[in-house]
Amino acid sequence: DYVIYEQLCHEFMNRPRARAAFLHGGLIWRLALHSLSFNHLPSVLDGISPEAVPFGLLLCSNDQTYYNDELSEEEIDFMCGTYYMQDQGTVLWWPRPHAWNASGLNVGFWSARCKD
Repeated sequence: DYVIYEQLCHEFMNRPRARAAFLHGGLIWRLALHSLSFNHLPSVLDGISPEAVPFGLLLCSNDQTYYNDELSEEEIDFMCGTYYMQDQGTVLWWPRPHAWNASGLNVGFWSARCKD
């Protein structure tokens, strides 16, 4: 199951929406990095993806409209490896961002303790 999850993440991370995963930060950033490696980080600086306008974050300031890439809740669930099992309900390979942030493991860097 986990190998299939990793393959699907790798496919997702090779699409324009990958930038949104890197920009999300936290555990989602770490999962994106695991899928593609540090070599792809400079692409985040290339600017918004073609999908930012229909699917991203809309910001309005001083009569100006700005867009940026942002993951949907479904994409966050996907990155966390969320799936449904008939006998156990919803299960995840990784905690959702709010659970990760409250876990005590989110200390600003990926530690050996996080791997355990």
